[in-house]
Formats: sequence, structure tokens, C-alpha cells
Amino acid sequence: MNIEMISIQGFDEAILGTGIRESNREVLVYDADKCEELLITQGYGANSLSHFLESIDVDSLGNRAPLFIYLDANVDYDATDERGRPALRIVH
Repeated sequence: MNIEMISIQGFDEAILGTGIRESNREVLVYDADKCEELLITQGYGANSLSHFLESIDVDSLGNRAPLFIYLDANVDYDATDERGRPALRIVH
């Protein structure tokens, strides 16, 4: 079985994993803050991720488009219990 996913060149370091979009399509999930950092190193200004994504027309990909999430860095606790579950991070 082949699974086709769209990736964005230069954002490999920001890949968190995969997620499911509507119609059960698996897509790449990126750390949006890390993407912003990578854009800054490429000469883009601060807070330029949305403009960059517009410039490469990510919206035209529909439910094949990657997901970009902002991790909540202000969470001071681990949302796991003592039964060995993996650590969870709160996203918004």
C-alpha cells in the first residue's frame, strides 16, 4: 500500500509526525513555531508562515495539505498517568 503525502522543502526539521484530515487522509504534521524559525533563517521576517504558505498556494491542496500546529509551551505538567503512556503535549 502506498501512502502519498505532501512535504514542504526546507521544513524537514519541523516535522512532528502524521495526522489524519477529513476523509481519513494521512498528512504530515509540522511544528508551526519551528517552521517560523526556519523561515527566519532563510531571510523571511517574523510571523511570516501564513504568508509563505499563501505564496506556495497550500490551500489548493485541500485535504492533502499538511497540518501546522502550535505546541503550547506554557504547559508545566506531563499529561500522562503512571501506566506507561507516552507523554502528551497540549496544542492549540
